[in-house]
This record gives sequence, structure tokens and C-alpha cells, in this order.
Amino acid sequence: MTGISSRVRAFFVRERALPKPADGERLYAIGDLHGRLDLFRALIKQLETDAAGRGRIPTRIIVLGDLIDRGPHSRDLLGLIKRMQLQNADRFVVLCGNHEEMLLASADGNASAQRLWLENGGDATLRSYGLDPAEFVELTPEHRAGVLWRATGAEMLVWLAGLPVHFRSGDYFFCHAGIRPGIPLDKQRREDLLWIRQDFLSSNRLHGAVVVHGHSEASDVEVKANRINVDTAAYRTGQLTAVGLQGPYRWFISTAQRYLNRADLDAALEGRLRKAAQRGQ
Repeated sequence: MTGISSRVRAFFVRERALPKPADGERLYAIGDLHGRLDLFRALIKQLETDAAGRGRIPTRIIVLGDLIDRGPHSRDLLGLIKRMQLQNADRFVVLCGNHEEMLLASADGNASAQRLWLENGGDATLRSYGLDPAEFVELTPEHRAGVLWRATGAEMLVWLAGLPVHFRSGDYFFCHAGIRPGIPLDKQRREDLLWIRQDFLSSNRLHGAVVVHGHSEASDVEVKANRINVDTAAYRTGQLTAVGLQGPYRWFISTAQRYLNRADLDAALEGRLRKAAQRGQ
């Protein structure tokens, strides 16, 4: 029995060492949306069902940015998410992504940003507002900015400009793209939080928190010791993914339903405990 007791003790010590969000809350973080209003609505319904089956506890949803571009319904998606955030700002957190940043810079008349935005799916956002991208590119940068202000509206642009670029809960740090390894989380630059890629993705360093991010398309969710990537390229795959976090547990939910109710951390630990108990019989 001593062997079993020591193994059980080791199990619970290991469990306490696992990353956790803040006590007393459940989190869902949603990957890049890119104009897929249909997938967002479907995933929100799945999250509601999932939350109802896990017991009553304060629940927060975090959208990791890149609401717009590439997909067909940027305008309607922006409107819906803005209403949801304003109605429940404490429980529905919307982060800025690099595509929102490009739109804002384009609306400021930045010609380079306008070119980059159009090359990366901004044309789909223009179409969602009833604008012709071919006509838009023929305008001067200043006139393009005026078109964007009139189409999106000052209220929407001001709301986008005020979106935070990071959020933290317990042992998890949420941002759009990632962080600069080696720099404290509270010293990160906006540019890195919105744009960084390879220096972050290739790093094995622990960052002081597990970074939950999107921005870098993957064919599957990526779960590393130092980060979780939930950008499954929803605009072209139809697979919009969220990670659920509560206590030491995490699970994934997707509109493709590949991850529904799949526990990521606790299954391995419970399996080890069962094997330890069987060996002690």
C-alpha cells in the first residue's frame, strides 16, 4: 500500500503543478475568425452546450483577434461581436489582431498598410461593405481612408482601436500572434503581440505563462509546453476551434467536432493513476 500511496501523492502533486486559469472561472479562447460569421455562430452554440454540461461557474469567452478579411461576412461579424462585447464586456473579451491593425492603419491613410491589407484578404472586407476592390485601389491613399471611414463608421473604428492586445488569467496569457521570447510578459511590444511568428513558434523557452494564440495557421491545434495555437484556418477549412480551460484541465471544441469533449491533460494523468492502482492490487 505504501507504493500506491506514494504514486497517488505524486499524481496530485503533478496535478497541482499543471497550468490553471484564475480560480473560480472557466475560459474559452476562440481562434481566428476571418469573416466566418456562420462558423462563429455555430461555435458559440457549441460552447453554450459544453458549458451547460460542465456545471455552473463564471465563464469568460476570449476572441483572439483577426475578426475580419478573407471570409465573406466581415461586416456582419464585426457588428455582432461588437454588440456582444459591449453587452457583457467582463465576460466577452475581444483582442485585436494584425488584420484589425491593418484596417485601422488603412483608415488612417497609410498607403503601405493599405497595400498590405488588400494583399492579405482586405478585399473580402471591402466586398462585405458593398465596395468594389478594383475601384478602391484606383483611389489615392487619402481617398481610400475616407471611403473606409464612411463605410465602417467612426464608432466601429474607434471600438476597434480600443481593443486590448492581451489578456491574462492565472497561468495563461492570451494574445493574437505570440510573444517575444525572453521579454517579460508585461514588457511585450504591441507589434510582437500582433505580428510575431517564427521567433515565437520555434522557441522552447517557458514564458512565465502558457501563451494561447492564433495568427499562424495550422492543420490541427498545436499544444506545446509553452503555448497553445488554435488557428485552424477557419476561413478556408470550415474548422473554427476553441480551447476550454478550467482548473488543471483543457479541452478543445471545433465546428468540425473533431475535438468535442476531448480532454488534453487529465486523461494521461488519470490513466497513470489507474495503472498505479492496478499494479498495487
